[in-house]
Amino acid sequence: MPSFKEYSLTLAEPLLLMSMILAYTLLSQPLLLLKAPSSFRSKWFERMYVYLGPQLASSPLQIDYIESVMSQAHGLVLELGPGNGDQTFHLKANKIEKVYGAEPNEHFHASLVAKAKEIGLGDKYLPMKAGAEPQSLLPALQDAGLLPGTMTRLPEEGVFDSIVTIKSMCSVPQAQLPETMEVIRALLKPGGQFLFFEHLQSDASFITQCYVWIFNLFLWPALIGGCRLDGKLDKVIAGMSGWKTRNMENIREYQGHEVFRYMQGVCTKA
Repeated sequence: MPSFKEYSLTLAEPLLLMSMILAYTLLSQPLLLLKAPSSFRSKWFERMYVYLGPQLASSPLQIDYIESVMSQAHGLVLELGPGNGDQTFHLKANKIEKVYGAEPNEHFHASLVAKAKEIGLGDKYLPMKAGAEPQSLLPALQDAGLLPGTMTRLPEEGVFDSIVTIKSMCSVPQAQLPETMEVIRALLKPGGQFLFFEHLQSDASFITQCYVWIFNLFLWPALIGGCRLDGKLDKVIAGMSGWKTRNMENIREYQGHEVFRYMQGVCTKA
């Protein structure tokens, strides 16, 4: 049973993150909230990502897990939601033929290309303006020439050797997650791997569940780019057919009461 102090610290974490960046954005753009609320949310998220991205990418609690996942990417790779490339350094250039980065924020694309060159990928990293959802991802893959323009169904032989996602599937609407994962599985070649490190629903504590429900209802998704704290990626994958192996585990630091339950996974297509 966690102590009152442990509960307080973990429940305060999302509040502290939001408060810190909100204060910074208000100080730098004091009138934007009144003039254009939607633009303010966009600017707030952009500043948050620029500030927190490098810190989260180098977090001593996460970096080894992310490295163990991303370093397995090989061949033709699809990276979903790479942001501005803070974690690109985990990719191993000598194992990769080419990487397509599905990133809906075009402001991050130049940074993605630059950071790919820093690790020896050269021109092998190609950003696409797309999210992970099928209605966004599939047209982008068609435009990139990876899928036929007159496609009626996905090719049975798949396209990618590896599909990677690091803390980005939380932004996929949960109602669309089963369909999104079916498309991701279909895009893999036989024997291809879905590699992920994500934060998912923490349902071991009733207090945390209630707290997350309130946050999801009023604040978090609207201010954090559609991110949800009740992600069910592991449950969706467990209920799918077509996987040869499903290796998924919580990181060892998870004790059950935290708001963020991080999980790493390597799932191989049959």
